[in-house]
Amino acid sequence: MAATAFGLAATLLFGESALFSQIMYTATALVVQVGGFVLIPLVFIGFASGIASLRKDAKGGVFARTTIFWSIFTTVVITLIGAVVFRFFPTLFPVSSTAGSPAHGLGFVTPDSLPRIFSSILPINPFYTLVSAESFLVPIIVIALILGYFLKPNIEVIRPAYVTMNSLSETMFRMAKAYSSVGFFFTFFAASYWFTHMQYEGTLFVATRFLLMLLGSAFAVLFVVLPILFVLFTRFRINPYKVLYRMIAPATAALFSGSIFFSSPMTISLSRHNLGVQKRVSATSVPLYTILGRGGSAMIATLAVLSLLFAATGEIPSDKVLAFVALSAAMFSYLSPLYLGWEVFFITTISLQFLKIDLYGAEMTVLGLMPLLNGLGTMIDSYIAAFGSAYTTQRMGVKIDSSYRDIV
Repeated sequence: MAATAFGLAATLLFGESALFSQIMYTATALVVQVGGFVLIPLVFIGFASGIASLRKDAKGGVFARTTIFWSIFTTVVITLIGAVVFRFFPTLFPVSSTAGSPAHGLGFVTPDSLPRIFSSILPINPFYTLVSAESFLVPIIVIALILGYFLKPNIEVIRPAYVTMNSLSETMFRMAKAYSSVGFFFTFFAASYWFTHMQYEGTLFVATRFLLMLLGSAFAVLFVVLPILFVLFTRFRINPYKVLYRMIAPATAALFSGSIFFSSPMTISLSRHNLGVQKRVSATSVPLYTILGRGGSAMIATLAVLSLLFAATGEIPSDKVLAFVALSAAMFSYLSPLYLGWEVFFITTISLQFLKIDLYGAEMTVLGLMPLLNGLGTMIDSYIAAFGSAYTTQRMGVKIDSSYRDIV
């Protein structure tokens, strides 16, 4: 929070400077890459070690059920919440600086063919994937899953390999904790660039109703919907607002960077340190939520699509259209990790294409507000992962209470 305040202050002082804007943009791009530098080996080693540990103690079934159920249920519910909010508080999508851009610019978010997607998930040479992966965790998770499955120490000859992988996992968690401890410094640059971009864009200063719709939806999801779902699923045994408070750091990092790669190492480390989530659960569930738990991005995309339709037609979409848009956004949110940093834009454009809605390039106006839209979506996604990992740990009966004085 202090880094956010300093970022806002720096923007108010130097925001008019083109040099300041360029420095903050370059620094933000660099720190996002640092997040990937920490996340990729953390996921590969931690996921493999975690799967082996879950199989060793016969906890894999509980883990799989709770993770998949929480992911799918929250994605559908939160996306429909976005449609309901728009139904009772409709607003036009504001015209940003990118309005009128040619529609052919959508090419970079057109998904590959299904054969190419599947080949990237399970490539012929897994070692090439490990060294070439930059923004897509699925191939790494698949390879780590296969390795972890056969790493189960059920015979003596496998035990040294399992112990070694578990020790390497602990090393990766130590690195992630160090990354989290200095993350406030990285967040300063991301926040400064975020505020500078919003100041330069200027759209939100004349689109109060649209901003209220976005913030109201995010507030309702974070402080009402997710806590209610969490207490119901955990049978009222964990205070959800403690989770909200203790995971402010990765949520703030996600908001201002708009990158799940930047915030996920913090989510993995702090869910263990602050929430008492077991290492094997945080190392496996959080990476899965970067793919499956994208309800926040889907909800923001739903609001964007409906606002664009309202602006283009001048009429509030029918309830049937609201439902179709929300469910389409939920469906395509599972492909959005293919486009790191552009998840909301991808879900918006691909949903329009799927529903055969031609806005003649009007959807390009979303680009001007991407730091806000993708940031809000990623922030909600980070909390979905935090709540989900805590829920899984509680259902497994292995949760450890972390004292307040020890949290990061």
